[in-house]
Amino acid sequence: MQTDAVLKTLRELRHATNMTLYAVLHPTMPTLSVQAVHRITARLLERGEIGLAPSDGRQLMLDANPHTHDHFACTSCGGLMDIQLPESTIAAIQAQLGRNLVRDGIVLNGRCESCAQAAEEEEMSGHMIRLEPLS
Repeated sequence: MQTDAVLKTLRELRHATNMTLYAVLHPTMPTLSVQAVHRITARLLERGEIGLAPSDGRQLMLDANPHTHDHFACTSCGGLMDIQLPESTIAAIQAQLGRNLVRDGIVLNGRCESCAQAAEEEEMSGHMIRLEPLS
């Protein structure tokens, strides 16, 4: 039952750490421990049912998709999205790398739509002119 809940939650979130899975599941599964989540995800990784996603190296990021694929990582909020680059793009990158084969997926970094919009709004608010009433 716990394994099914962990797997279902990861599939809903798409990418998550063990701590995120625990935080989401614990309110409805109070007997679930952090150690149990770790053991469950380790088994799922070992069986190839889930994969590892790119991370900052401080903690493992789990991926509901166990197959090799590409990602977009937001440099502002840390969000991660699955993307699919065209084969022609991968071939062009591979041509520049020569013998360094692209095998593990490609990670593009930038600002996600939400963060870009928030930054734009913040920038616009800084340019607003306040009109004072004439006395």
